[in-house]
Amino acid sequence: MNTNSPAIAVNVIDPIPHAVYQRNERNAAALPIRFQLSFAVTGNVEARFISSATGSEWTTIGSIDGTEFVGHLAEAPIGRYTVEVRISASAGGSNEAVVSAFSVEPVFVGDLWVMAGQSNMEGCGKLVDFESPQEGVSCFYLGDRWGIAEDPLCWLNDSIDPVHRITPTPQHPVIGDTIARHNRIRGASLAIPFAKELLRHTGVPVGLIMCAHGGTSMEQWDRERPGDIGTTLYSAMMRKVRKQGGKVKGVLWYQGESDANEQAAPYYRERTKSFVEALRRDLGDPGLPFVYAQLSVVYTWGRGPESWDHIREEQRLMESELGCAAIVPTIDATLSDSIHLDAPSLREVGKRMAWRALSIAYGIDAAKPGPRPSGFEWNADRTLLRVALSGVNGRLLQPIGNPFGFAADHSGAPLPVTAAISAEGDSVLIRFERSAPDGTRLWHGNGLNPAVNIKDERGIPLLAFGPIPV
Repeated sequence: MNTNSPAIAVNVIDPIPHAVYQRNERNAAALPIRFQLSFAVTGNVEARFISSATGSEWTTIGSIDGTEFVGHLAEAPIGRYTVEVRISASAGGSNEAVVSAFSVEPVFVGDLWVMAGQSNMEGCGKLVDFESPQEGVSCFYLGDRWGIAEDPLCWLNDSIDPVHRITPTPQHPVIGDTIARHNRIRGASLAIPFAKELLRHTGVPVGLIMCAHGGTSMEQWDRERPGDIGTTLYSAMMRKVRKQGGKVKGVLWYQGESDANEQAAPYYRERTKSFVEALRRDLGDPGLPFVYAQLSVVYTWGRGPESWDHIREEQRLMESELGCAAIVPTIDATLSDSIHLDAPSLREVGKRMAWRALSIAYGIDAAKPGPRPSGFEWNADRTLLRVALSGVNGRLLQPIGNPFGFAADHSGAPLPVTAAISAEGDSVLIRFERSAPDGTRLWHGNGLNPAVNIKDERGIPLLAFGPIPV
């Protein structure tokens, strides 16, 4: 940001360097111009936007009579801009003299994506070999500031919303403390790989709106949770979105770990659907794209796997019920601790989310969704089950050794099975030692830390599923 005035100082409020303004249906956005002067001026305000490809002429965008100005520059198309503003004061007659001027860069017109959910959306990978920043990928941080997107994206105590701020303890010092910032070793996220992949395919700048908070449940994300604006997760998220104009391209969601318990798991699907419905209603966008991760593995949990499996299956089933939504598998991820994805896995999951976003939000077929069950067919004596798969990129890859990750049972008793990939590479053959009785159920990727090895040519694993009656 540059200012140039021989006599009058200017405090620029908008636009902000690295800010991304959501494009409208005409693929353009009006750029806000807001500033304060150190002395009162009576005159006119002119502005223009310029880039390497296009630009506008100097345009009078309003008059000023005092120290403050609020206005907009005519719609700028998708791209990166330098915004220039000059303030002219009346000098008698028709003469005017420029008394102050400033420029701001880079300013972008593109797409905004909300980042919400738990700590795996915050980003908790070790800050080793993580994704580098790139101009054209910006973040509206919890402190309500724009900047180039750079991990760590999430600093909870920077937030102006009380719901995000953490009370410091000797074990958890204030994250905003200088020493804590300097020594932070975790914070790699999936969002920057996501945004860079979108930018690579579309050329449209991306702004990420950080709203995630670790350890939070669907009950805590409920729109109807009582509290003032900023004291609940939903109201804090909506405040940030509305501050950016109230429109976004879509939502990225990674959540479910805190609901994987006997008390919350039975309500997970309905609570998530209610959350998405409320978000779409409040933003006036019934088709708002919603891209979400399926629960991954966990190394220690302190309880059985039943609720964890239940959440995964509910996430799989609700994809078709949400409309304009896409689930992304994470069952093959590796972790940086007992529950958080590491930087390499976050990079891969971010790209997978981008491929699904490109499909449902941009109409670009960058990749198919990845393998997921679409049908089941038995042989005559029910000893061989063909699991047909949809969404396969190319064909299934033959792993070293036999495919695994499947389990079957009947009335709670396990049934031994082995698996093989079909010759066509589009289905999995499950062989039972003896004829499977009616009421047999099948899983893939069940348990807290399953081993799975079925992927397609794009490296996307078979979704975790089950139990499914077969």
